[in-house]
Amino acid sequence: MSGQKGKNIRKTDDFAVKKKTIDKTDIYLFKTVVLRALSDETRQGIIILLGRHGSLCVNDLAAFFNVSRPTVSHHLNVLKTAKMIESKKSGKEIFYSLNLRHIKRTVDNLSRIVASMEAVKSKKN
Repeated sequence: MSGQKGKNIRKTDDFAVKKKTIDKTDIYLFKTVVLRALSDETRQGIIILLGRHGSLCVNDLAAFFNVSRPTVSHHLNVLKTAKMIESKKSGKEIFYSLNLRHIKRTVDNLSRIVASMEAVKSKKN
């Protein structure tokens, strides 16, 4: 093992240890609330509707999904905690819209992680 060359291997005592090829910040992404927020079909539907309509209130979303306002509010809270949506109060209603900047950053991070995984896989083959 001590004769092996490569960037991803370093020698520690008598063992060769592979270096991590994914940043700790990238690994953190897998632990965030973003993936939890995206794991539910209703929340995915909310994102699609907000993408099509720009902004909607809880009543609009509850009518579309045929669920109660508290249920929609729960889903919106999960999405808001994940910074996937933003809210703006207008009179008595709160309107929700996509936080495109954060969504784009999340997609870019996932793309980097997938590219890193593909690079590791292609080196093994």
